Amino acid sequence: MFIRKIHYRVMIPAVALGILLGGVAAKSGQTAGSGLFSPTSMQEVVVEGLRVRLGQPVQVTAQIGWEVGWPQFMGKHAFTHLTPALARFPQGELIATYTLDPDTQSNPVFVSGFQISKDGGARWGRRYSLLMQHITVIFVPKPNDSLMALPSEMFQETPGDEHNFRGPYYLFEHGGDRMVMVPDGVRVVDWPWPAEVYSSPQPRDNWHAGVILTGNALSINGKLLATGYFQKKGEKTTSAVILTSTDGGYTWRYLSTVAGPDPALVSQRSYEGANEMSMIQLADGDLMAVFRVGSGRKWNLRRAYSHDGGRTWSKPDVLPAWSVDPQLVRTANGTIALSTGRPGISLWLSTDPRGTNWKQIDIVAHHNRCVTDPRQRINSFEINPSPYLSETARWQTSSYTGLVEVAPNRLILLYDRVPEGPPVDDHDLSRAYVLPIELEPGSNSGNKP
Repeated sequence: MFIRKIHYRVMIPAVALGILLGGVAAKSGQTAGSGLFSPTSMQEVVVEGLRVRLGQPVQVTAQIGWEVGWPQFMGKHAFTHLTPALARFPQGELIATYTLDPDTQSNPVFVSGFQISKDGGARWGRRYSLLMQHITVIFVPKPNDSLMALPSEMFQETPGDEHNFRGPYYLFEHGGDRMVMVPDGVRVVDWPWPAEVYSSPQPRDNWHAGVILTGNALSINGKLLATGYFQKKGEKTTSAVILTSTDGGYTWRYLSTVAGPDPALVSQRSYEGANEMSMIQLADGDLMAVFRVGSGRKWNLRRAYSHDGGRTWSKPDVLPAWSVDPQLVRTANGTIALSTGRPGISLWLSTDPRGTNWKQIDIVAHHNRCVTDPRQRINSFEINPSPYLSETARWQTSSYTGLVEVAPNRLILLYDRVPEGPPVDDHDLSRAYVLPIELEPGSNSGNKP
């Protein structure tokens, strides 16, 4: 059985569903995934000022891909992108999540699955399809080797309330041995502007509001700061925002806007506004946030800084990296790592303390050199231009990634390979992989710890 035990218990103020999870390889031990980082399996990549070693991809999941004929979605179809995400428990276990529903907000049900690794990513337990979210969630560390998953998609507190929102949280206890779901356990209160609400085939109480918590959270000056984005009622573009919590992540309020819609770009058909974002704290204490504004090669990521703990932000500049779901990590030696893509998947590295200069590593090229089965390759192909894409070149990947530091200067990158259309046969699978990455300053990096 996938679920060993299900029981209900009464909690205040909500009801919690506790599930004991089985089928995971081994109890925590190899928190850095030592087998993944074996020198004999690593390949060195030449990057100015930095020695980079890439390991062998390890498959997390493989499943049949599918698409749904859905007239409400562009009058065509909706395909299931895995859009994977990755987080590390305080004692080193890993959790990978990925989407199981079609890539549209017009779903009759929203569901994502997760898998747990107890050995740093070398082996993965079975999939549990238990998260009622489509967009990737934020994880917050908790005591007893636990992680709390915040709801990415919120509901109006009551139908018609455009300023207060609720959603469930999931507490993964003891390295993922048990999951507790608390309905309406997270609140966003007193939002300054009326938020859009997205109608769908779901019951009215389950319509999503236009305040989305996704990206990551940091503890700054005794408060939690989380990244998100917001769509104001009646507007078509979004703004990248920071929310803050003083009670450990259960109640959130608006703190600041990193970037709103750019007047110079709003007339362009494929411009989305500022949305998916990741944030780190730099060596000097400043915050740096990187965010998406569109999908495709012409939509480079934007970046802004905060000198006052996230209350105000600099005017955004343009990074060489493109285009969706940026993931940022500042490693123990001070290197800033950024994973992103569409088209393709890239790892961008900066060895200067403010992320001024960047070097690119093509992850797809490395992946394709490593896999021996051609059905596991990530290929590109052409499709007809469509109104929701900024270009015709597409790759067999959602280009969403997860990126965590599992030991000093050792990273795990999570990414996917998806058919991007009806599967050709039963071997044309949607797959997720983790890739070990090791960073070491070179002789000319000038990097400071």
